[in-house]
Amino acid sequence: MHKRIFWRSLRLLLVVALCLGALATAGAVGRNEVPVRPEAMPVADVPSEETSPAPTQEEIRAAEEEAKAASARQRRASGLLARRGGLTGQQREVLCTRMGADEVLLQRLERGELTRTELTWLGIPNARADRLDRYDAWAAEYPEDSPETTVLQVNLDMDQDFYSLIWETADPASLEVLVNKHYALPAGYVPELEALGKGYGSGSLRPEAAQAFRAMADGARADGVSLRSVSAYRSYKQQNSTYHRYLKQYKQTTVDTFSARPGHSEHQTGLSLDINVASTRAHFENTAAFAWLKEHCAEYGFILRYDKGKEAITGYRFEPWHYRYVGQEIAKTCMDQGISYEEYLSLRPTVN
Repeated sequence: MHKRIFWRSLRLLLVVALCLGALATAGAVGRNEVPVRPEAMPVADVPSEETSPAPTQEEIRAAEEEAKAASARQRRASGLLARRGGLTGQQREVLCTRMGADEVLLQRLERGELTRTELTWLGIPNARADRLDRYDAWAAEYPEDSPETTVLQVNLDMDQDFYSLIWETADPASLEVLVNKHYALPAGYVPELEALGKGYGSGSLRPEAAQAFRAMADGARADGVSLRSVSAYRSYKQQNSTYHRYLKQYKQTTVDTFSARPGHSEHQTGLSLDINVASTRAHFENTAAFAWLKEHCAEYGFILRYDKGKEAITGYRFEPWHYRYVGQEIAKTCMDQGISYEEYLSLRPTVN
């Protein structure tokens, strides 16, 4: 991710101009439903001038040169795509933006290596260029699905069994890091941590998440609701011990519905915590605390991570007590639209 305002703003403007018209209200997405985009899907958090230094003249010149090169690549792509039939204006626009940013992809187009079907996939704003073969495989198995549905289902990794295809997260320190049954934290990763402190329950979180939770607990207290952490950050060793303790009591298929394998737990990110309880027997979903969280957690940057009805996507049963810090903008999108974090990331445009 670029750190300078100028270049990141250029990239963001390209994406927004291209994709804004495609964004609409999103709900729960099933395999045979046509997906729609969430409103106000953020692509990146643009830093303010107060927190980032102004770009140097050298950086400005480099950004301008790259913008010119990208524009030239887009013109080349536009000329080539004009000769290819069967593409809509929006698809051509997305393709031109992709190839403006990816010279290798443009070279494949120039050599005639991209099929009509591959161009269809790449013409969808949230498609991923490294999953073309998987889109093809899904479409062959489910020919009734629209291209948009196919892209979403594969982006959600619905074509893979849980724990069958695993990637190591590229940026474990990112506030947007995805950790689930397909994405694992690097071995030995330990985040910066801050104790929640007296009156806020047990454990530690990353500083930004700890601060947000304290603010949320204070806000709830003002409304007569008590929120306390009962489990926050866990180390790899702790998660390994927890998971294997459950294996002594239940079958692995059962354990995997409520406990993450070591390396795959959100608790290891320092961005997640269990609030007040951590047991289905407590029926936290029937409490005033849960009702308050559902209404207000996004205001503080938290989401209900494993909601009811999302089990096939998240791989976990409903956990009304488990909340994840993602920042206010993303949290509002997820909670307002009733989508899981996996759906949010899978719907987000990838053209840049």
